[in-house]
Amino acid sequence: MSDLNKMTDWEKLRALVSDSKLESKSRTVDEKLLLEFLQARIKGQDEIIADVARVIRLSWEKQQRTRPICSLLLLGPTGTGKTELAKVLAEYLYGDAKDMLRFDCSELSNPDMAKSRLTGSSSGYKDSESGGQLTRPIMANPRRLILFDEIEKAHPLVFDLLLQLMGDGRLTEQSTGRTADFTQSIVVLTSNALADEVGKATEGMTDYREILNAIKTLLSESGVFRAEIMGRIDKVYLFKPLTGMIVAEIALLKIAALGKDYGMTVEFVAPELLLKALEANLKVSRFGIRELERIIFDFFAEQLVAMRDRKVKTVSFRLDPDGKIVCYPAEKPEQSQAGN
Repeated sequence: MSDLNKMTDWEKLRALVSDSKLESKSRTVDEKLLLEFLQARIKGQDEIIADVARVIRLSWEKQQRTRPICSLLLLGPTGTGKTELAKVLAEYLYGDAKDMLRFDCSELSNPDMAKSRLTGSSSGYKDSESGGQLTRPIMANPRRLILFDEIEKAHPLVFDLLLQLMGDGRLTEQSTGRTADFTQSIVVLTSNALADEVGKATEGMTDYREILNAIKTLLSESGVFRAEIMGRIDKVYLFKPLTGMIVAEIALLKIAALGKDYGMTVEFVAPELLLKALEANLKVSRFGIRELERIIFDFFAEQLVAMRDRKVKTVSFRLDPDGKIVCYPAEKPEQSQAGN
C-alpha cells in the first residue's frame, strides 16, 4: 500500500482546502492533525498546545454561534511562544498566517486613536471612508484570527470594544453603520503583565480551575484586567519560561526558516555553532525569542546570500578552529571545507 505521507504536499493541500468552499462549509477540526501542526512549531509548551487543540475542536463544531469561536488569553514572559501560537493557529485554521489581524496594543494607548483605528472614524472625519482596521477586514473576510498583543497596554476604550466583540460577536463601524460579524473568528489576547507574580501565585498548583481562579483574581485585583473582561475569556494559559534545549530546538526552526526565506534548505548545523548562538542569546535573554531571531540573522544571513548567489540549494554550517562560522554546500562538504 502506498505511503500517503509522501503522496502529496500535505501542508499545501491543507492550506488550499482551508481556503476553499469545501472548508468554509466544514464544522470540524481534526484535533490530532492540529496538534501535530502545533507541535512542529511551538516548543516547550506541550500541555498548553494540547489543550488549545482540544478547545478549538470543540468550539469549532458548534452549530450556532453568537460569539467568536473562542477567546483565549495567553500569559507569560516575553519570547515564550504566545504570539507564535497565534500565527500558527491562523495558518492551520484559516489557510495563511496573513489571515491573522494583529494589533500591537502599545499603539492603541491613545484614546483619540484607539477606537477610530479599530472601528473607523466618524462620518465626515478624515479617512472615515476607509473604515476600521479591525471592522473592514472582517467584513471582507470574517474567517480570521484576531491578535491583540500586550493587551494590558491598550486604552480602556479598547476593552470596551472587546467586551462587545467577545460578548456579542459584533462591532459596528462608526462611519458606515455596517456591522462586522466575528462569529467565525478566534480572538487571542497576549500579556506579559505580572508574569513573575502569576507564576509565583500558581506555583505548585495542578488543578486547572484552581490555577485559573488564582490568575483571574490576581489580574482583576491588580487592575490589569477588569472582571467583566475576564468573564468573556474562554481559556487562560500560562506560558512557562523556555529551557536551554527547547531554545536550541527553536533556534534550529528559525535557522531553517531563514534558509527558506533565501530559497535554500539548511541540512545541518554543528552543535558548537548552535551553542554559540544560544550563548549570545543568553546575554539578552530578557528579550526572549525575538532577540534570538536577530542573532540568527546576524550569524547566517550574509553567508546564505553568498551561497544563493552561487546557485547553491542545500547548505550546512560549522565552526572552524578559530571560531569562525563556515557555510558550505551540503552536497559536497569535503570540497567546500578544502577550499576554506
